[in-house]
Amino acid sequence: MPKPKIWFTTAASHRYGERRAILASIQLGHPDLLQFSGNDASLRSSFAQFGDLTLSSAFQPIFSFSHHLPIGYEALLRAHDSLGNEIAPLKVLNHPVAPGRWNNLERSIQLFHASNFMRVANAHQRLFLNARPDSFVTSDAYRRLVEDTLTRLQLMPERIVLEVLESPNGNLERLIEGIASFRRQGFLIALDDFGAGHSNIDRVWQLQPDIVKLDRSVIAQAAREPRVARMLSRLVSLLHETGALVLVEGVETQFEALLSMECDADFVQGFYFARPAPGNVDEESCRAVMDSISETFRARVELNERTKTTLLSAYTDALRTAAERFCAGIDLPQATEDLLRLEGAARCFLLDNQGYQIGDDIKAIHPGATAPNLFRSAAVASGSCWDRRPYFRGAISEPGTVQISEPYLSINGVHLCVTFSIAIPARGSMWVLCADTDWQHMAGRYDVGNAMS
Repeated sequence: MPKPKIWFTTAASHRYGERRAILASIQLGHPDLLQFSGNDASLRSSFAQFGDLTLSSAFQPIFSFSHHLPIGYEALLRAHDSLGNEIAPLKVLNHPVAPGRWNNLERSIQLFHASNFMRVANAHQRLFLNARPDSFVTSDAYRRLVEDTLTRLQLMPERIVLEVLESPNGNLERLIEGIASFRRQGFLIALDDFGAGHSNIDRVWQLQPDIVKLDRSVIAQAAREPRVARMLSRLVSLLHETGALVLVEGVETQFEALLSMECDADFVQGFYFARPAPGNVDEESCRAVMDSISETFRARVELNERTKTTLLSAYTDALRTAAERFCAGIDLPQATEDLLRLEGAARCFLLDNQGYQIGDDIKAIHPGATAPNLFRSAAVASGSCWDRRPYFRGAISEPGTVQISEPYLSINGVHLCVTFSIAIPARGSMWVLCADTDWQHMAGRYDVGNAMS
């Protein structure tokens, strides 16, 4: 049976059904090296024929939240049989050929996308290309051919982002070496599908990508579960600290778009902004969508800030009043009684100037619904040392000023907690009066957003 070939045709010749003299042919008999015609017309093709399948490119724009415009396009393969039925791209890429030769087909498709990309993009936009790990393990001859081909396309390697598609097996060391060789040529590297399958933080440290793409499942889960939404900004911050920019993919709703902005992601793509298409997008329409979501985001932030300020002020005032009453000689349970009636209050406690707790916790009058305390039975609160906590250190450094912690997981209630604290001189010593609040409960009830900052 003869080996299938890919025939590239110009848009015009395809439109009129003319399969003219071959502009370029890529035979699958060379696993490491693709053979291209010297005729530059081959690089202006918009369709390709692979056996009885017609291949084409679709491009999904990737937007920058900062610029409100597409900074690039992800190339996606489209395939149809002779009857016009759509064929899944993986069925094309997994076409049964001799072992080790499938990546030659993948590389020819990448070239095909690159040539079509030059018809779609402006001079500043980047092309995102999917690449399985084996695609990075290539010969020097192939890398030289890539460089020569891109020169003919007038497409600099710096404008191409190679997306690493994870696989459970494979030689990690060879993959790292292959990625390094393409990076030396100027290509950018993206780690695809982070948060799903085999892409995890360990892969980020090993591959050191320029961009990490959060899988669709991450933003979808964040939209369903407030707990995940609160974690999202911390995940993005961690990825930023590794030196990678963050792209949220698969955004389909306004709420998912807002969450993507709130978590400080750099880029976004998805049906909410634009669907894949053979050509470029209408930038004016795209800017209108981005402007609209930005306006909604600003209104949401302003509302959250006003609500949060109201909540924080109530606790700040109540803690100051409790401190004044304690300094006046009123015992701690009575001094903190009003504070502990506030919604979301969990407990009050007193620390000495070394951070050791004096006495047991004073519990809220009407405690919110919090998770069970896993460690209460294993320890007594009195005598516990909290000197490592920022709320203690901040209070000691600024006596008389109320300190408000960032949300953190409390070992006392196993809930997302915000602690208010104030250092006060009383009864011949310096004390730190603290109040824990179930911030997770309050944030959910009042829609205060995903973080204190």
